[in-house]
Amino acid sequence: MIVSTTDAYAPSDPRQWRMLTVAQRLQLIEDLLIEHGLFCALTAEIDRCALYAHQIVVKMPPCLVILGETCAGKTTLVETWLRRSSLKRQETPEGSIIPYLYVSVPAGATIKETASVFLRTMGDPNPSRGTKANLVGRLHLLIRHCQVRIIFVDEFQHAVNKETQRVLHDVADFLKDIINQNKVSMVLIGRSGEAEPILRVNPQLESRVGSPLYLKPFEWDRNHPQTTILEFRALMDSIDQALPFDLSKLSTEEMAYRFFYATNGYLGWIMQLIRRAAFRAIQTECPTLNLPLLAAAYDASIAQTAMGRGKVNPFSPLQFCEADVPLVHRRNELEQLPATSTGRGTSRRGRRK
Repeated sequence: MIVSTTDAYAPSDPRQWRMLTVAQRLQLIEDLLIEHGLFCALTAEIDRCALYAHQIVVKMPPCLVILGETCAGKTTLVETWLRRSSLKRQETPEGSIIPYLYVSVPAGATIKETASVFLRTMGDPNPSRGTKANLVGRLHLLIRHCQVRIIFVDEFQHAVNKETQRVLHDVADFLKDIINQNKVSMVLIGRSGEAEPILRVNPQLESRVGSPLYLKPFEWDRNHPQTTILEFRALMDSIDQALPFDLSKLSTEEMAYRFFYATNGYLGWIMQLIRRAAFRAIQTECPTLNLPLLAAAYDASIAQTAMGRGKVNPFSPLQFCEADVPLVHRRNELEQLPATSTGRGTSRRGRRK
């Protein structure tokens, strides 16, 4: 497990937190990036697309589809890859060079609306002016002129119009045509359970992107403790080591299970809890993240959401373990929790003796 910061200028040693300002500590927490095994594996898949897009001549560049639930970390994954890429957008006398284009599909998108978003992102001065055919034609020309090699399409599930399946077919064809006519790689990012139907109705697009890759949550399974419970505890230890506090013992089995129960193993929810509790800890000059702080953070960030529905606050009691959770709650969690891959890697940064 690698815990790093997205800010190159942030303080690098959280163990010296007493020497940091409040703003520095908050910024360090805000910029924490957890690079677990699955995160790294999906990053490597995007690297493969980039290699073919720039260095290897093929009839059709490889494409991907990456799916996951809300707070699984899909957008963070792509934004991190783009930020680290050495190839950036350039403005030249001949126009923009955009090796990697990132767009987000609007909800209920039509072809014209989607093409308009593409054009606006690329800098077209009148992205909504013209007929559908005119916008699409301009888009194809601009993709080639700007030397686009990979297109990242976020919120891919928004291409589904729940009232008419015809639009779903049309938008899927539109994306497929961009790939085919411009010979560019495309990475589709969407919500699991909602994006798959778009692929099923368009076998040609499905054949371009292949089997979906899933960014799944961490697990907690007594039958496979090595690859689930110990892995989750390693995650919590890595986070604990990287925070600008004294160690809060987040990786003990009891505390780790509190976090797992609260979040169903979703890293985005875990970090929401951490950030909320850390903010209050810094305000009150508390040297660790204790149970009262975490209980208040749970009430503020999770309790009234779909993630918190039907749950108790796991940070309120002094003791909390699987045996304390009503069986019906555990069953509900398992029904909502997709299975996840194993082998996320080991910690490398900031381990204290």
